[in-house]
Amino acid sequence: MATRALRRSALVLLAALALGCSSTRIVATWSDPESAPVQFRKVVGVALSGDTTLRRIAEDEFVRVVGPALAIAGYRVLPDEEMRDRERAQARVEAAGADGAVVYRLAGVETRERWVPPTTYGHAWGYWGWAAPMVYEPGYLTTDRYVQIETTVYDVASARLVWAARSETLNPDDAHDVIDEVVRASVDALREAGLLPPE
Repeated sequence: MATRALRRSALVLLAALALGCSSTRIVATWSDPESAPVQFRKVVGVALSGDTTLRRIAEDEFVRVVGPALAIAGYRVLPDEEMRDRERAQARVEAAGADGAVVYRLAGVETRERWVPPTTYGHAWGYWGWAAPMVYEPGYLTTDRYVQIETTVYDVASARLVWAARSETLNPDDAHDVIDEVVRASVDALREAGLLPPE
């Protein structure tokens, strides 16, 4: 009876831990060693995507997470047709009052095989020793999909790259999952780096 209750408690704990874990993590960061420490007063978020709808969703999510007092969605100041014109784009961002730009870009998608070990339920050394019943699930190979996003941060006035990161999202259900988790993870990292004020 006690063993069954203990097993049930362990399953509840594992479920809680699983729910609390994000499938997105920052795997690498870089900062310009020659740049003086800076905390941006206003940042524009730009998602480089051929899909206009996804671009807007990502940039709106950036504003939601950072806060409308500090962030601007790129599409509001920078139309798609002007994205490739560096001078015009810089002028528009400066005119909007932004001193920093956070740019998101899909860096790649990788698949990796992973071995899932066998699972047993029950205990071989129970009251009846080796005769104790067990439920056994054999191990197997599974393929994981990692979506990699590159986040780059620029000082608008100098157009200088000051910070960069690469994130991986494991087995996302759809693009919205990637957007939500990457924006949250990158903004947390930017706050930790001091480029954005604390939440």
